[in-house]
Amino acid sequence: MYLDQHGSPAWSEMIDGAYDQFIYDALRHYGDLQGKTIWDVGAHFGYHSLAFASLVGASGQVIAFEPNPCNVERLEKNIVRNEKLGKRIALMACALADSDGEAAFSLSENVDNGSSSGSHLAHALTPEIKEHYWSFAARKVPTARADTLVAQGKVAPPQVMKIDVEGAESMVLLGSHEVLRQYHPIIVAEIHNVLMMYHVQKLLTALQYDLIVLDEQHALPSRCFVLAFYSPK
Repeated sequence: MYLDQHGSPAWSEMIDGAYDQFIYDALRHYGDLQGKTIWDVGAHFGYHSLAFASLVGASGQVIAFEPNPCNVERLEKNIVRNEKLGKRIALMACALADSDGEAAFSLSENVDNGSSSGSHLAHALTPEIKEHYWSFAARKVPTARADTLVAQGKVAPPQVMKIDVEGAESMVLLGSHEVLRQYHPIIVAEIHNVLMMYHVQKLLTALQYDLIVLDEQHALPSRCFVLAFYSPK
């Protein structure tokens, strides 16, 4: 991967292949991922997209959603650099949301120091206070509802969704209502705000999902990872 080894401390874990290992440990309990379709929602520069591509095998696919053009540029380089895995990844340069069209987006262009990972839709419930993002630029980015993309045949429905969208989790889920209702994908999401946890749990329990917290020992007061799975009562 194209990484500045002296950038974010997380990059060394990515180089070692150990970043967010708890996600992959948790998914192992739900069966083999070979041949599956995985959506990487908020793909950043592609660490998880490439890791998922290695797990789904030649018969599977990864759909990578990323709206920050700076992240997209780096993601494209990483896809090209990893030719075998890259063939299994389809890049969608848009934000999954609750509407089709475009939306205001706050972004950092600095990929190497990690700040571009904090880019977010303007109405997101971000993990940091507004002043934290003072250096971010305001842009318009394309948005799409998962339900629209699947209904129009533009992407295959997922068996697994990884969501990391800096406080826009409920927007993604609202736009994915029919996909979740019909296909029941496993969801791994980083929740970036206490209020967002309420919204996410309300949305998913209404669709007969159960939620568990992942990597609880490293959860922060304002954020945590959850895994959600369909569990009809």
